[in-house]
Amino acid sequence: MPAPTVVATAGASNANSYLTVAGADNIANGMVGTLTWSTATSDDKARALITATNGLETLSWTGTRASTTQALAWPRTDASCGDKTIASDDIPREIELATFDLANALLGDPTLLRSSSSKEALVRGIPNRDLKRLKLDVMEIEWNTNVGNSTTEAVTPLTVLPHLATILGCLTTSTTKGGLGGVVAIQRS
Repeated sequence: MPAPTVVATAGASNANSYLTVAGADNIANGMVGTLTWSTATSDDKARALITATNGLETLSWTGTRASTTQALAWPRTDASCGDKTIASDDIPREIELATFDLANALLGDPTLLRSSSSKEALVRGIPNRDLKRLKLDVMEIEWNTNVGNSTTEAVTPLTVLPHLATILGCLTTSTTKGGLGGVVAIQRS
C-alpha cells in the first residue's frame, strides 16, 4: 500500500486534511491521553488525519467556502464565532484540534465513523443505535435517553465524539442528536 500524502494547505484544490502530521504531533506533545497517537506510524497518522478530515467534511459550518476551487470546507468567508472573526485564508485552531482529536480516536478504533448498522445488531429489523436493553417473555424495548428516535443509523463525528461540539463551538451549525428516550412495552395476547 503506497504511503498517503497529507495535503493541508488552506484553500488548496488538492487538500485532504486540515492538519499535517507534524502539526498533529505538536498538538499531541501538549496533551495527555495521546499514547495511541504517539506510538502510531507516520503512515497511520496520515491516514487517520485524512479520515478525520473526511468525517469533519460531513458537518455544516458557518460562513461560506472561500473559493469554489478549494477541496475542503475550510477556509471560509463570513465565518465568525462570538467575538472572533476568522480570516478567509485561515483554518481555525478549533478545526485543527477537532481533526487531531478525531484522528487520535480513529487510531484507537478505525471503525468509529462506520454506520452502526454494519455492526452486529442486538435486535434485527429495528434501529439498534439507541437500544439500551431488551427483555423477553413480555418483550420490552428501552432506548437510551437524550437521543433522537430516527430510524437511520447516521454516524457523524459529533455522534461518536460529542465533546467535539464543545471544541468546534459556534463554527459548526451541526448538532448532536437530542430527544426523548422511551420504553415500548409489547405484551402477548
